[in-house]
Amino acid sequence: MSFVGDIIGGFVQDRAAKRADNTMREASAAEIAESRRQYDQTRTDFEPWRTTGAEALKQLAGDINKPITAAEVMQDPGYQFGMQQGEQALSRRLAAGGGRVSGAALKAASRFGTDYGASGYGAAYQRGQDRLNRLAALGQVGQTATGQTAQAGQFATGNIGRSLSNQGEATAASQLRRGNIWENTTNKLISSASGFFGG
Repeated sequence: MSFVGDIIGGFVQDRAAKRADNTMREASAAEIAESRRQYDQTRTDFEPWRTTGAEALKQLAGDINKPITAAEVMQDPGYQFGMQQGEQALSRRLAAGGGRVSGAALKAASRFGTDYGASGYGAAYQRGQDRLNRLAALGQVGQTATGQTAQAGQFATGNIGRSLSNQGEATAASQLRRGNIWENTTNKLISSASGFFGG
């Protein structure tokens, strides 16, 4: 009867070791799936920032060395408004003077055009620089988001690697345990058989 008990005991221990291994595998697989899910969510969350940064960087690269032309300055809404207001003021001054155009009035009109052109260019240039600075800031946002996405990827890779390593170690330990169970069962059977057959 001890033969049967030894064999049944071996099967019970083997099944228990197998179930323990399966439980560890399932836990490891769940941990890996959660690490991947978290990384995928992080990547999705940062996607708009990375895309915006990449688009800003393309615009910045294209515009960084582009000079401002006189036509662009004159198309600038602020320049057009100021020019219109200045011309209107000069016209009113002329009208107030009875339509007479003195040398001083012509000199003032000429000076206004020259001075306003220079200051308009300076203002348009500064607005252009402000735009480039905003693009650079958006590019930096994209770079930061890319870096944080990469860190999340490294963290997920580390977790997944540890989980796979733990899973491999648990499987190897289970296989050794199961081998020991059957070795012990075989030794018990041999011992029982020796006792039974008087050896």
